[in-house]
Amino acid sequence: MNLLDYKELIDGKPMHIATINSDNNPNLSVASDIRVLEENKIIISVNEMNNTQRNISYNPNVVLTVFNEEWVGLRMYGKAKFYKDGEYYDFCNKTFFSNGEVTPFGATKPKGAIVINIEKVEKFK
Repeated sequence: MNLLDYKELIDGKPMHIATINSDNNPNLSVASDIRVLEENKIIISVNEMNNTQRNISYNPNVVLTVFNEEWVGLRMYGKAKFYKDGEYYDFCNKTFFSNGEVTPFGATKPKGAIVINIEKVEKFK
């Protein structure tokens, strides 16, 4: 499945991201600064998400879900990596903070970027 076909569903919409910590306990976060980068790659701007960031360093496996108001959505499985600088960080800073945006937590720039290589996608309704 090509994620570029689902940009309207994914880009800028709230998305759940599930990770597992070092004690094998789940963590669920919500992200909204999201873009499809390539047919199988998503980027998330990290503004808080401390547990998610820590869990990805331990275990890169993640599950993401996104759906619209008709409950049509995607469940995506992949491997994530956190970047605190470089091209992905710069992309998030430019894309999500270029107009002086401030997050609900007071951030004026991203803490980093999570890039996920999607390996499996399930569509649901």
